[in-house]
Amino acid sequence: MTLPSAVHPFRFGDLPPDLVRTVFETSAEASDHFASSISCLSKEVKLWVEPILYRHIRINDPRTLSLLHRTITSEISSKSTSFFRTHVRSIYVVNRWIEGLIQVLDILSACSSVTRLGTIIFIPPHLDAWRAGKHDAWKGLRPTRISINPCLFTPTHRHFRFTAGGTEPASTCNLNPLFTNVTHLEISWIAVTVWSWPSLPLLTSLPHLCIAATPGIEPVDCAVRNLREALPWLPPALVVCVLALPHVTGFYYRNDVKQIVLENGWRLDPRVVVAVPNEYYKRELMKGSDGVWIKGEVVYRWDDERDRPGNEDAFWEDAASMVQRRKDANV
Repeated sequence: MTLPSAVHPFRFGDLPPDLVRTVFETSAEASDHFASSISCLSKEVKLWVEPILYRHIRINDPRTLSLLHRTITSEISSKSTSFFRTHVRSIYVVNRWIEGLIQVLDILSACSSVTRLGTIIFIPPHLDAWRAGKHDAWKGLRPTRISINPCLFTPTHRHFRFTAGGTEPASTCNLNPLFTNVTHLEISWIAVTVWSWPSLPLLTSLPHLCIAATPGIEPVDCAVRNLREALPWLPPALVVCVLALPHVTGFYYRNDVKQIVLENGWRLDPRVVVAVPNEYYKRELMKGSDGVWIKGEVVYRWDDERDRPGNEDAFWEDAASMVQRRKDANV
């Protein structure tokens, strides 16, 4: 069927350029996969959508890490030298056993303006030169939301002191500028590591703290111990302190999960909330009356670290809301 001669078919190119750009940018924001596809349409469209495509970076596997590293460090890149520093807002390395930490550090160096940083990754003891306190990549970062593990810091930098001054003597070479602007902080234990909790009050503007563990008996015990060590040092501005338990079977817990929850929750401090994996929460509820205890004791969050991006905001809101509900109930 042919159109009447008086009817002109719609042509996308007839739209004003700013409207065309808005259409592509909005489409790119709706889906990372779609953004990647439409960036191949033309050089102009690529310029429009690439800042969106690289705004939030997730590194799930060695291949993703390798490709991203090659893109960022390429000497023949069409992007400006400031492209990644300007446009990347969050980086999550969601595989804690991923190899190639030096590549991660190169990426962090190029993306120093990130506001969200998730690097709960293991670093072998012999790679001391790559830790915070040794490698320059960590010095330029000022994120507001951080999830990290203590293994990434040299022993001299396992503290929250980010500026010289105050009553506590400190060498300026031992400062941790990474914590300068932090408002949401998760310290996640992979191995037994000592941390300086007396330095926590220096984070005077920190409302959200999470002490977490990765799967394993030692990390869970270490997280519980560090929670108790941190309690006397919680700053007045802190709204909520979460103890987050990992997604594992009972084999990995020295004690029953319920016992850990009841012994290390709000009874220690009204600001403390225990978080359990979503699967465990649902399993308890399926027990009927035997599992109803969990509703008033915990919040739940992702089962897999790969689900952290996109779910962090809800997790923090749920934890803070539980503290507020308890406070309101006691008024």
